[in-house]
Amino acid sequence: MQSLFVAFLFLLSLTIVGAKKKNELDDLENLLENIDQESKDDKKPVNREEVKNPCEDHACGWGKECVVDKKSNPTCECISKCPELDGDPMDKVCSNSNETFASLCDLYRERCLCKKGSKQCEKKAHAKVHLEYLGECKQLQECTDDLMAQFPERMADWLFQVMRELKKRRELHKLEWEELLQEAEQDDEKKHVYPVIWKFCDLDTKPHDKAVSHHELIPITAPVIPMESCIKPFLEGCDANNDGNISIKEWGKCLGLKDGEIQERC
Repeated sequence: MQSLFVAFLFLLSLTIVGAKKKNELDDLENLLENIDQESKDDKKPVNREEVKNPCEDHACGWGKECVVDKKSNPTCECISKCPELDGDPMDKVCSNSNETFASLCDLYRERCLCKKGSKQCEKKAHAKVHLEYLGECKQLQECTDDLMAQFPERMADWLFQVMRELKKRRELHKLEWEELLQEAEQDDEKKHVYPVIWKFCDLDTKPHDKAVSHHELIPITAPVIPMESCIKPFLEGCDANNDGNISIKEWGKCLGLKDGEIQERC
């Protein structure tokens, strides 16, 4: 019952994250990449001849926005002002320093300012601040050895439930995954195999290099940490060779799959 309960919370957290955003963003990665989009839009030059905005194809990192300089060249600067929010407590985020920020935008703007040595930087240590989880900082449940030992089976169960929910919503986005899910629904052995492989492929997106980086884990860890404190240390521990990336073999073994069950389907 515990694993099913946590799976429900996991699904609920994904629903909350997606539903709250005006553009109905599907995952946290898109949310992070677009925290400065509103500021970019505000700075688009008005040009009756519709000359292409130099910032249109110029990407900036988190907490930054593209600004056109006097020579009409695109440059990246710290976001001047984050969008005003409606006071929803779910807009808040907790950083790796256990400090609550008003929003993702505010967190990464502060990081940018501090890395540049700006006078607007509130604390020098914020130059290395990053997102830990969504919501206000709180006392997390201790991740005990028992909970860690149970985690592979529990997570595989979550992923199976997530796949079923996405299929119902018609958001699985690939016919092959729907077919594999149908097999898993009829075969208990495959029930914890295909969802594990699916999630690896789902996370391996930017860049798509057949490996999952710690950065690419953010969309699955940030919404869940407040409910399941073991998820981050467990997934980071999957990087067996400590090279900063998790291969499909490392991912599969970490989540309890046998060598013959680990298949490359990305």
